[in-house]
Amino acid sequence: MFIDLGALESGSAETVDTCIFGSGPAGMTLALKLAETGQQVVLVEAGARDYEDWSQAHYEGTVIGDEYHPLDAARLRMFGGSSNHWAGHSIPLEAEDYTPRPYAADTGWPISIGDVAPYLTEACDILEIPNDFSETAYSETIRKTRFQWSPPVLFGDKYDADIAASTNLRVVLETALVGFQQDGAQISAAQLRTRDGQTHNLKARRFVMCLGGIENSRMLLWMNTENNRALIENHDLIGRYWMEHPHAQLGEVLFENLTPDFFYNDEATFSLTRARQDKAGILNAALQVEQYSYSATKALIADVTCVAPALGARLLHGLGKKLVCGARLHGQWEQAPVADNRVTLGRSRDAFGIPQTELYWQRSRTDQKTIAETTRIFAEDLAQASLGRVRLARWIEHDTLVPDGGMMAIWHHMGGTRMSDDPALGVVDKNLKVHGLGNLYIGGSSVFPTGGYANPTLMIVQLSLRLADHLSR
Repeated sequence: MFIDLGALESGSAETVDTCIFGSGPAGMTLALKLAETGQQVVLVEAGARDYEDWSQAHYEGTVIGDEYHPLDAARLRMFGGSSNHWAGHSIPLEAEDYTPRPYAADTGWPISIGDVAPYLTEACDILEIPNDFSETAYSETIRKTRFQWSPPVLFGDKYDADIAASTNLRVVLETALVGFQQDGAQISAAQLRTRDGQTHNLKARRFVMCLGGIENSRMLLWMNTENNRALIENHDLIGRYWMEHPHAQLGEVLFENLTPDFFYNDEATFSLTRARQDKAGILNAALQVEQYSYSATKALIADVTCVAPALGARLLHGLGKKLVCGARLHGQWEQAPVADNRVTLGRSRDAFGIPQTELYWQRSRTDQKTIAETTRIFAEDLAQASLGRVRLARWIEHDTLVPDGGMMAIWHHMGGTRMSDDPALGVVDKNLKVHGLGNLYIGGSSVFPTGGYANPTLMIVQLSLRLADHLSR
C-alpha cells in the first residue's frame, strides 16, 4: 500500500523487517519478493510518482575528466527510478565475465555465474523477455550473440496496482534518506526527510540502499562523513572503481553469405571468444550492426569496387540474391576498473544540504585498446573467412585517440560500492552486506566489480532476487 511518512510507526525494530531505499529495478524487485515471503517491508522513494524538476535537481553534479552526460540527465529521481528511461536492451553477463584477467588489475567477482543463473528465468519474466540468449560460433574467433528487448518494463507502472493491494509492503513517496543512526556495528534507524521538511526516524531489522550507480556511493560518502568516518571503516574505497560502457561508431561492414536467421529482432551482435580476448590482452566488447537500406548497401559496394573490382562484382551479385547486406558498425565494451574513476562529494549542495556529486571519469589506454583491437580482429577474421569486409573508422585505422565527441557512454552506472570477499578491496561482501556492519546491504549495479559488455538491468534484477532469497533465510 502507499502511505504518507506520518503513517510510519516509530516503535521497535521488529515493526519493520526490511527498509529499502529506491524504487528502481533493484529496490522494487527486492521489496516485492520479500513482501511475498511475509516480511513487513517499507520501500522509501525520494521522488514523486511523476517527474518533477525540483526533485531531479538533487541529481545535479560535476564531471571531471572525459566528456560525459549531465548527471541530472543520466538518471531519474521518481517512482520506478531510472527504469523510466530504460531502452530495454538485455543480455546476461557471460561466465567468463566473473573470472579475473591476469593482464587487467582488479577484475573478477567473488561469485560465479552459477550463483546468479538460478534467478535468470524469473528475472526474464520480470523484464518480460524470452530467456533465450543463444550463442553460435560465427568463425574461429567470433561469436554471434543474442540480445533481447524488453517492451521496456517501467517498474512504477508495472507494479503500481500490486503495491496498492499489498498488506506487507508499504511505499512512501517524496521522502529521502538523509542519514543513518548507528549503534555499534548496527544501523539502528534511518533518518528520512520530505520536501516540506517533515522528518522521521525509521527503525528496522535491516536496511538496503538501492539508490543507483551514483547515489549509493554519494549517500554512503555523505553519511560516513556525518558519522566521523565511523560508518564504514575502509571509507576511502567508497565511490572508487566507477565504470561505464563506452560506446562508439566503429565503421561500416558488408556481410556476405547471409542466412535467413542472420538478424534477430532486426539486429546482429558479435563478440570475440574469451581465448582471443586473452591472447590480445583486451576486455569484452559487443559489436552491433545497424542494417543499411538496399541503396546504401549498393553505394558501399560501389566504394569497394573502386579498389577491388572483382570483390565488388561478387558483392553486387550477392546483393541481387539478398545474400549481402551493408551495415553501420558500432560497439559498447567493458571498461577496465580503475580506482581513480570515482564518485566524490563536491562543494555545491542540494536542497537538503547534502553535497552534490563530483564524478571523476576518464577512459584508459586499456579501454581504447579493447575496442580498437576487437574491431581489427573482427575485420581481419571476417575477410579471411569470406564472411564480409569492414571499413574501419579512421581513428581505429590510424590507431589514434577517438576524436572529441566520437566516443561516449550509455548511462550504465556501475561500481563505486564494489563486491569483494576482502574488506580491503570492496565495500560489500558476496551477499551484498556492507563490510563491518551487521544489517546494511546495497543493491544495484554499484556493487559490480566489472561490467562485461552486458547492459546491467538484467543482472541488477538477478542480484536482487538472490538478495531476497538470502534475506528471507
